[in-house]
Amino acid sequence: MNLAAKAADATAGDLRYQLSFGQTARECVVQGATLIIKVGVQGRVILGPMGSPGQVDVPLRYAVVREGPQPKTVATKFKRLAVTIPPGQTHVQFVDIEEGLAFPMPSRSELDTYVVYVGFDEIGDKNEKKPPKTARKTTTRQQ
Repeated sequence: MNLAAKAADATAGDLRYQLSFGQTARECVVQGATLIIKVGVQGRVILGPMGSPGQVDVPLRYAVVREGPQPKTVATKFKRLAVTIPPGQTHVQFVDIEEGLAFPMPSRSELDTYVVYVGFDEIGDKNEKKPPKTARKTTTRQQ
């Protein structure tokens, strides 16, 4: 993912930061009728010509998708990871582990269609479904 100083007509010289993944790993555990997936990711943030040391928010999206003719997102989690590039450095590595991807255990025949994705999500939590608002309770005061 590239973050430029200006969005319109950005060139390589406008690059502030470049985010990339190095390695990923996953671990699956069955608890009762639930499959729990732990996903780890290692990546790095590199300064571009317009970048400067300091904090960079890395927008991570973890997702489990049942692939096929009609793909379906089974579990998803978004988080912003704060990564700091110290003064005098041009890049820094980051590591994140997500342990909260849980969903009903699929049948053996469906299991091979489930895919774990990790990516950068620039839109981020704007895509998250908010819990429904509950109606306010009105209270009356007695005198």
